[in-house]
Amino acid sequence: MPDVYYARPSNFLSDPRDRTVIIGDSEDDVLQKMVAYLSSDEARSRYPEGYIEDPADLENNIRKCIFRKGTKAIHNRPPDADGAHH
Repeated sequence: MPDVYYARPSNFLSDPRDRTVIIGDSEDDVLQKMVAYLSSDEARSRYPEGYIEDPADLENNIRKCIFRKGTKAIHNRPPDADGAHH
């Protein structure tokens, strides 16, 4: 089964209302689709004027927020000592 990569604009743009998920076959594919999304009319209507000047400037931020499906750590914190039953 081929790897599936994804990214959410809300991870690096601090807008929890944006539920868009960009999916691709590689990190570069997701990056290209994300830049296209951020340049689209839909993203321009969602974010205020001047919020995203040039989506290509966000390349490093986008790359840090690209995950491979099935590898994101969930519940990776140790148990809370105060909340644990003894």
